[in-house]
This record gives sequence, C-alpha cells and structure tokens, in this order.
Amino acid sequence: MQKDPYLVLGLRNDATQQQVEEAYRSLRKVYEEKRFAEGEEGAQAARKLNELDNAYRDCLEDLENRVKISDFGNVLGHVEDLIKQGRLDDAQNELDKIEPRDAEWHYVQAIIYYKRNWHIESKNQLEIAMALDGSNAKYKRTYDRLTDLINNGGNAGAQQRSGAAYGGGGQQRTGYADTRGGYSRPADDRSVENANACCNTCSTLICCDCCCECMGGDLIPCC
Repeated sequence: MQKDPYLVLGLRNDATQQQVEEAYRSLRKVYEEKRFAEGEEGAQAARKLNELDNAYRDCLEDLENRVKISDFGNVLGHVEDLIKQGRLDDAQNELDKIEPRDAEWHYVQAIIYYKRNWHIESKNQLEIAMALDGSNAKYKRTYDRLTDLINNGGNAGAQQRSGAAYGGGGQQRTGYADTRGGYSRPADDRSVENANACCNTCSTLICCDCCCECMGGDLIPCC
C-alpha cells in the first residue's frame, strides 16, 4: 500500500508548500549522509531517499491541484454572482472562458439556460453534469425538479414558466442551444414570417370570393 506522501515527510495533509520543501530538504540531508554506509544501513538509506523524492513530487502535485481547484471555484463563484444580478450575457461570456468543463461547469451552464427559459437545453446540461459526477445529490435533485416542471407544464409551457427548478425567472426563449457549448445563437424567424404571409394570402382570396358571389360571380369555383 502506497504511503501518504505528507506522512512520509512528517507533515499533516494541510501543509503549505514552504513546509513541504523544508521537511524534504531536512530529511534528505539526513539520509544522504547514511547512504554511503556499508551493508543494510546504506541500502535502507537509499530506499528512504527514493521514498522521500516520490513523496516530495506527490505533495507538490497535490498542492498545485489545490490551487487550480481554488481558482476554478473563485471563477465559478463570479459567474454565479453575475447570474444572480441578471447579467446572463456577461455570465455566459465568463463561463465560456473556463477550462476544464467539468460537472460543476455544466451545472452552472444549466442554470444560465434555465434563466433564459431554455428548459430542454438546461436539462441536457444537467444530464452531462450527472454523467460526470453521478454521486452529486444537488445535480440529481435539480434534474428531478426540472423534469417535473417540463412534464407537468408541457414543453411549450415549460419554456415560459419560471421559479420551480432554480428559483427565478428568465427571458423569453429566442434561440437554440449551440452544441459546441458556447452561447446560444438567435433563431431564424423567416419561417414564421412566411407562414404568416401564406395565411394572409388565403384570407384575402376567401374575402374576394365572398364579394364576387354576392355580386353573382365566383372567384374560387370549388368554394
């Protein structure tokens, strides 16, 4: 079983980088002198030096990861503050800059989508978060509440309702989710305009037909 690197250096797990370096230099100095001894004493000192080198490397790697996690948490905290202020565009821009995109990243993306009333996209992001961290009760609880909201209100209704899953409203949905993970782009409304134009044309023809029939004519023979 691999030993705890901090214990090898005689330290606690919350030791600082300075403490790690001081302990490593102090212990290494002791065993460097003993490694030239004859027999088992020298061999044991050599093994101890190798153990110290590995422990020192592992401790430095752990300390580096701690800094990354801390920085990541600070940036996500800033994004969440922007969301609370209703500055969704700024929040999205900051979120897009963050790497790596782990489970918490996708959870925050889900919040932004929810605030925009894009509930289906929000649900998709929660599914990714749960796939990356299935033990997180927060993701599962939020996913269940959002799923219930969508199922009870229907997809169309759910896109406009607010407050059930994350506690807050959002903007009317005007776009679709960019599958690359970036900010969603506006939808093309030309299909809606074309449909409206078609309806207006039909209405005009029917009106004209009625007028012709009143005057003894028939603009549309089948009607």
